[in-house]
Amino acid sequence: MDKPRQTLSHSLYPLWLVSANLIARLGGMIILVLIGHAFASNMLGTYFSILALVGLAVTATQAGSGPLLIRFAQSNQYRFALGIVIIRFLIAVITTAIVMISTNQPLATYWPLILMPMAAALSPDWMIAARTEFSRLGAIAVLAQLAGISMAIWAVMFDHAIALFAIAPSISIAGLIASTVLAVIPSKPHPAFPPDHTPSRSTTFGLIGFTLLAGCLPNLDFVLLGQDNHALFMAQRVFLFCAGLLAAIASTLFAKRQSGTLRDVWLLFPMATITLVLMGAPDQVAMLIYAAPSPELVAVLQHGALWPLLLALLTRQILTLQEMQTAAWLGWACLVVLIATALLKSPITAATDVIVFAQYRLGLLVVVLVAWSAITSKRRVSA
Repeated sequence: MDKPRQTLSHSLYPLWLVSANLIARLGGMIILVLIGHAFASNMLGTYFSILALVGLAVTATQAGSGPLLIRFAQSNQYRFALGIVIIRFLIAVITTAIVMISTNQPLATYWPLILMPMAAALSPDWMIAARTEFSRLGAIAVLAQLAGISMAIWAVMFDHAIALFAIAPSISIAGLIASTVLAVIPSKPHPAFPPDHTPSRSTTFGLIGFTLLAGCLPNLDFVLLGQDNHALFMAQRVFLFCAGLLAAIASTLFAKRQSGTLRDVWLLFPMATITLVLMGAPDQVAMLIYAAPSPELVAVLQHGALWPLLLALLTRQILTLQEMQTAAWLGWACLVVLIATALLKSPITAATDVIVFAQYRLGLLVVVLVAWSAITSKRRVSA
């Protein structure tokens, strides 16, 4: 293959990958439509609120270790990688206990959800990402979503509350099984990165902090400020669709070390499109997903239209900064400030006020990280 054709192939390579991730995420949207038209809003609100809490537990379980595990695998540092997996499992046990203490729902109602942190801790999908076998990651995502869709159909057909709470865990467990099988199946040889590419301690510290920050953002404000508002958590599922797609794209770009304009296009264009749709037709989006959306739900979607685009801008800055030693502490500082300010904030009762406040916080983070990038770039130039 000649060089121009190789360049074109490399440039278009993420296209099919993003498309595969989009198809997998559409499986989540299918599930949302199925249950949104079958269950009452109070049941869905309860399910989504507990699921958001479990989402934070999953983020804590992974402890920002996904990118770090990828880098260790690419440098053949599997002993360190195994240690991280053991730590993830221990954190999963602790976070599961915290979820059980924090919710006032009976365990018999939501017990399938507590399997999710364990599945997240043990999943070896990072081994596949490290080998840049993205077609396998796409296959895992599709298989996991098919399991979730099957469980959703069962829940809808038989009106089983326990099946409703088993939808998300079925996706996690199916993903764990599929990734385990595909991780151990021999693949074609791949070149390892040189030993000096092993993350340093400061880089490791920064990777964990920034990845925790990125993982907490889709759930943090909703859990800390949501006050069990059903309309807010029903709207959050739409935003989480955006966050899930964005996380898949960002993971791909990280493993491929993609930078420049192409990286920005993959991150920003899909989210900008969703923002425009939510601005112009929030009622149609709500009616597509839920059988009888309340005016409050439509208002939350419209008031939160900028949320996907702001998260994309923030993700772009995190990808830029997370392996810079000079910014190793920045992700941790932002996460601490977010949690502290949310806990100190007086209760917000209106769901629209919560989503507006969450967007202000995302916007402020974008400004902070952009300013930090500009300052450090200027220092490097002048040095």
